[in-house]
Amino acid sequence: MKNPERKTKTFVYKGLGFPIVLVNTPMKKVYGEWVIDIDMTRLQHVVLRALAFKKGRLSKDQLQFIRKFLSLTTTKFGQYFGVSHAAVVQWEKGTRALTPSTEFCIRLRVLDYLKAKAEEFKDLYNAVHLAVLAKTKSANRNRIEIDIADHFHVA
Repeated sequence: MKNPERKTKTFVYKGLGFPIVLVNTPMKKVYGEWVIDIDMTRLQHVVLRALAFKKGRLSKDQLQFIRKFLSLTTTKFGQYFGVSHAAVVQWEKGTRALTPSTEFCIRLRVLDYLKAKAEEFKDLYNAVHLAVLAKTKSANRNRIEIDIADHFHVA
């Protein structure tokens, strides 16, 4: 018997440590429970790119996702940005704020990891302004929303 399938207009996915609103998400029923039916590795790459271009500040959970996705220890991650292991731990706990310039460097590192083209670095420069990051106090107000149809081949 084939599993029933459907598309959900919006689905809030929390499996990466922070909520992501998935739009037009294909779902399938597995053992009586509806689950999203997309390539999770691809989703993580799409989320990583979305975080690089996020208009507001990165949250502590988003920062931790980036570090873990890049398979870096807190010590190695800190070395990339000229800070100590303790500073990274404090960022991820939310007890110390990232400076806007360090946050921008993290976003650049993400694009470098994703092997972005030169044009994408220029797009980041034009999309995310340090002055705006400096004025934004809360990291949680800007939600990540991903339209599955834009990033996945969905029937």
